[in-house]
Amino acid sequence: MVSVIGDDEIATSLPQRYYISEEQFAEDVEKIWKRQWLYAGHVSQVKSPGDFFTFTLLNESLIIVRARDNRILALHNVCGHRGMRLCEGAGRARRIVCPYHSWSYSTEGELLTASQQQGELTLDRSELALKRTQVSVWQGLIFVNFSPEPLPDVEDIVGPEGTAAMARLEPEKMKIVHTDVYSTKANWKLLLENGVECYHCPTVHEEFCEVLDPAAMTGYYADDYSAKLVQELVIPIQYGKDSLTLTGNLASRKLLGDFGRGVPIPPDYSGTGFMTQPGYAWGDFHPDHAMIATCNPTGPTSSEFAASWLVHEDAVEGVDFEVEDVIGLWATTHPQDATTLARQQAGIGSSAYKPGPYSARAEPGITLALDLYRQMLGER
Repeated sequence: MVSVIGDDEIATSLPQRYYISEEQFAEDVEKIWKRQWLYAGHVSQVKSPGDFFTFTLLNESLIIVRARDNRILALHNVCGHRGMRLCEGAGRARRIVCPYHSWSYSTEGELLTASQQQGELTLDRSELALKRTQVSVWQGLIFVNFSPEPLPDVEDIVGPEGTAAMARLEPEKMKIVHTDVYSTKANWKLLLENGVECYHCPTVHEEFCEVLDPAAMTGYYADDYSAKLVQELVIPIQYGKDSLTLTGNLASRKLLGDFGRGVPIPPDYSGTGFMTQPGYAWGDFHPDHAMIATCNPTGPTSSEFAASWLVHEDAVEGVDFEVEDVIGLWATTHPQDATTLARQQAGIGSSAYKPGPYSARAEPGITLALDLYRQMLGER
């Protein structure tokens, strides 16, 4: 048997060091996580000029802010004076003020005041402005990247078919109604591998499989999946089910896009979504709600994934939806994955571990995803 690291016929999981090594983790961060589009948030989080929230990837932090001209910008969250982190959490501000020495910046990142230095030095304000990074807003979803070279816009990567499928639901007209963070003692690549196969679904996710069509999900990864930095994702649900909820029924009466204007939900409609990779995030969108989960690497053998649930911006809790109905299915599934992957990581750490073979039919998505990963590392 040969490893996926070779170019032979049988694809296997990666050698142990890819899942436990500090050196490999550092390389992953620089060559993968800082070289791709990352899902940062939703436009409802920055509805008005001055609205902001922070996005963090390990030692990097960005201020995602709606500027005066209505553009959404990503500013590095580092004061030009002595490196203070400027903002925490979310809020609204006419200007960004350092909590240490009161240097202030516009919402475009321009240096406005520098307190004592203003009268003592001739300052090059352009050199002291907050550094920006690239932003792409696609269908109301905000993506950022730390790459020194510009990446194609998310819409150009996803393509017209995936964009049209998402536009049908008008996700820019949604709002976040619940968030949760799940920690797991597992390398981030295990979350990616787990996410691009459904071989495990009948064993691990009994509730999920009451609504999901596991065979169609496996067929999707075998026949329709392609490993791109951002791509459309469809999670097939059983015929006649309206949404991916614990019951298969709608969780919100206020429907999205075309369906909110009276278009009937086809019995074979499974919604749409997106996926980023190798650094993994995925969004699952249905006629009534959506769930977006983002993997965050925290160490060689630890990760977390942050989940957000969204409904129509005009939906009223207690009238149109109940939060527990909206979050029920994924709030059940996410902890199951977290527990399973921690046990897998524990096994990989053993001296008995060796790469095992993937199924060509049930796990081809892993091979494709890891091939993209290796390309970005420069190994292929």
